[in-house]
Amino acid sequence: MRELARKYGARLLAADGMFAELAATTGAEHWSADGVRPTPARHAALAEAWLRLVA
Repeated sequence: MRELARKYGARLLAADGMFAELAATTGAEHWSADGVRPTPARHAALAEAWLRLVA
């Protein structure tokens, strides 16, 4: 994805790195209780990051 975003000049929300950093301080369970499906907090963090990216 990163390579395609660079190639086509697209914006990329690098959520993997963002959540790795967030999980280091709050714990992964806060963002995904089962390791797959996002919690409401993760949905909110993604929405906020996306808005910052496109605003």
